[in-house]
Amino acid sequence: MNSSDTTPCPDTRDALIEAALACFAKYGYDATSIRLVASMAGKNSSLISYYFKGKEGLYREVFRYLLTHFSAKTAGEDLQDPPQAATSPMDGRAQLRAHIRRILREVDAHFDASDPLREPASRLWLSELQAPRHEVKDLLQARMEPFVREARACIHAIRPDFSAAEIDFWGITLHGGCIHHALLREVNDLAWTSAGPSLSLDAMADRLADFTYHGLEQR
Repeated sequence: MNSSDTTPCPDTRDALIEAALACFAKYGYDATSIRLVASMAGKNSSLISYYFKGKEGLYREVFRYLLTHFSAKTAGEDLQDPPQAATSPMDGRAQLRAHIRRILREVDAHFDASDPLREPASRLWLSELQAPRHEVKDLLQARMEPFVREARACIHAIRPDFSAAEIDFWGITLHGGCIHHALLREVNDLAWTSAGPSLSLDAMADRLADFTYHGLEQR
């Protein structure tokens, strides 16, 4: 055995994470073994235990890696702190539009066709959105929390009479609409042939904000 196969080096950790990303995306969590990941990375399998303490730790680090990668692409879209108290409905409307724009930018960054990580990352994201594994639930929750917090603040500013359950229902509906428009453009074009695939994210944010605001007003 070559001693370099079992000796940690600066590039080894990233090589294992990138190989794991490809394996988890292609084969799924259950069918991906430590040996398979190590083989794809061209490393000794003992290094996975050294760096990640096993398969669960490796899976978590794959998601940390993706979150860091995509967060860097939206670094200019930092979430603002939500208002401490309810503001006017018109202020809420402006905040709502800004919030929707951030959601659309976030989804667009995760599914950018020019990103080399797009295909494997997309598979993993969609899998986790449908059935989150316990290994990464806290990571997903932490990433979603500021968006949820801001959505609640926007909706409360527009409809301060809403209960917490009503606010959460509208927040889920809002985020679902944003993700559907930003993520399923190609699928939408198959059925909604006049939808305008060239619509910019800013124009989309305007339309979604108007639609949501009027829906909240009339509730």
